[in-house]
Amino acid sequence: MFRRRTVVPILLALLAAPVAGQAANTGGAGWSVSVYTVSSGTSTPFYPAFNPNGGEPGVWQPSGPGTEWISAWGNFSTSPGAGDYNRIGDLNARYHYTFRYTFADPLGNGALRFAMGWDNILKGFQYSNGPMLSPPSSYVQGPLPPRSVDSYFGFCRNGDAMHNTGAADCTATFQLPGSAGATHIDFFVWGDGQTDGMWLAWDQASITTEAVVPEPATMGLLATGLIGLSGNSLRRRRKLPPQD
Repeated sequence: MFRRRTVVPILLALLAAPVAGQAANTGGAGWSVSVYTVSSGTSTPFYPAFNPNGGEPGVWQPSGPGTEWISAWGNFSTSPGAGDYNRIGDLNARYHYTFRYTFADPLGNGALRFAMGWDNILKGFQYSNGPMLSPPSSYVQGPLPPRSVDSYFGFCRNGDAMHNTGAADCTATFQLPGSAGATHIDFFVWGDGQTDGMWLAWDQASITTEAVVPEPATMGLLATGLIGLSGNSLRRRRKLPPQD
């Protein structure tokens, strides 16, 4: 049974709740990866992704400031890594990578913007609480690379990559719609085991979280209900016969 001294503090606390709040999301648990091996049809559990410091292929350069190297392998490659991915029909796609970034707090409203490159083929993106976002070309912002981001390698090389050799930038810029409440986002990349990975630059401080609080109408209904419960409780107490 609700008591008057219990109902009043609860009601005051609810009425004092802010309508919304935002806070910077500055990283969280960071990057992990799961690797599906095509030949065996098996997947690894998610494990911490590697952030190699140096050793990246020259065709991945140059890239923007603040770029983070992300790979499933300590030196960007596994053994054997044949390096014979044929983008026509995804031939020799030996590995399917799911690179996962876990937000420090559930994602708020707004868009997620970043520049990235990849090796070999980028397949799409997916929030923890949303559908697959594909093809990647649907989310490119700004100038388009000379070749499609859907079917060409994500770096600078004549013939088989999205940019030509010697381009000023070897990345593409994407903007994804927000997905409020998402706890992580996945990047899907297919590769052949040689120099597979991503290089990505984004402003993590601009990723915001938004507090989930009741709407004003909901607050009013809740307050009315609590007051009604309190009144019923008091009326019942008045009707009770005196205790000996």
